[in-house]
Amino acid sequence: MRRNQSFVAEWAVLGAEIEFRPNAVPRIARMTPDYARLRESGRPVSLVIRVAPWAGLFDADRSEAQLLLQLARDLLREAQAQGLQAAALQLDFDAATRQLDGYRSWLTALRSAIAPTPLVLTALPTWLDSPAFARLIRAADGYVLQVHSWEAPRTPEQPFTLCDPERAKRAIRQAARLDRPFWVALPTYGYRAWFDGQNHLLGLSAEGPTLTAAGSARVREVRADPVAMAGLVGWLQNYRPAMLRGVIWYRLPLPEDRLSWHERTWRAVMAGRVPVAHTELRLKRSDEGLIEVVAQATGDADSLLDTPIVLQWREAQLFAADGLAGFTVQRIAPEAVQLQPPPRESSRLAPDRQLILGWLRFDRSPEIAASVESESLDGQ
Repeated sequence: MRRNQSFVAEWAVLGAEIEFRPNAVPRIARMTPDYARLRESGRPVSLVIRVAPWAGLFDADRSEAQLLLQLARDLLREAQAQGLQAAALQLDFDAATRQLDGYRSWLTALRSAIAPTPLVLTALPTWLDSPAFARLIRAADGYVLQVHSWEAPRTPEQPFTLCDPERAKRAIRQAARLDRPFWVALPTYGYRAWFDGQNHLLGLSAEGPTLTAAGSARVREVRADPVAMAGLVGWLQNYRPAMLRGVIWYRLPLPEDRLSWHERTWRAVMAGRVPVAHTELRLKRSDEGLIEVVAQATGDADSLLDTPIVLQWREAQLFAADGLAGFTVQRIAPEAVQLQPPPRESSRLAPDRQLILGWLRFDRSPEIAASVESESLDGQ
């Protein structure tokens, strides 16, 4: 947060998740935000409640609605007790389109219960075609149009993108005609889709724990495309509806989140600039004739280590060699080997990271050169 607060106007922080279950006690997960750090950032903070899919009724006097209202009030009071006045409460609930009129009952009751704190809801592009959507957004102070994750892939081979820029533009234009304040949510994340032996979707794994499945399961990895998102941001900078309040990014890139963008990539995209990858290749020598082949990503986009590397030497005898990080070594000439890259999905290198791709040991320190099939190892 300290590194990125100059790029961010507001934080949206998950406060709780709730799952209503027919004939069973609801499940509630409460988060523990670092309120001191949030205060220190000097930025407004919205609190978010996620609600799992619910097929029941939405009457305001039912136990589900009353529990939701109480949870919202508790979150706001807790934040206030910690010296933080929430800028808004955001309700993240992916209702079925047919439920929108019922869902409006929740929003009406919730808006009244948390006043004067503004209420914001997340909205799906598929809702835009329903007459009930225009009524729904009148029950809140604004909405977040989530133009990512349109649909899950049905087979491992099906072409799929997290956010289609052209579909997103159509949804944004449609939202702009409704004359209500809104934000556009864009993705920084990726996820893995797991399929069984019959190509049935088993589930998705993104920010949560990695799914476990039988050995026959197939995994498809899908990521937000920074080039496409930079183009969409550039379009938004030129086409800015009067009611558009900004872009919300799902989610803040973290170093341990391998499926999300690097911070440097995110900053470039936020500015509408296409991030560029650059990879430097160097040979690290030791006095004992050991040479390590090291790749370092120095751009602002992930490097794809998908190019074979040829190593040639003179005046030395090769004793042993091996690949690392999925690379394999192939002898292609008496004084040359090739480092063959691993499958594409396991060959990404984030900006500022370096990776040892392999090593060679000689009887003496040789003259050695490394080359690749293209001019550089740059990738996206």
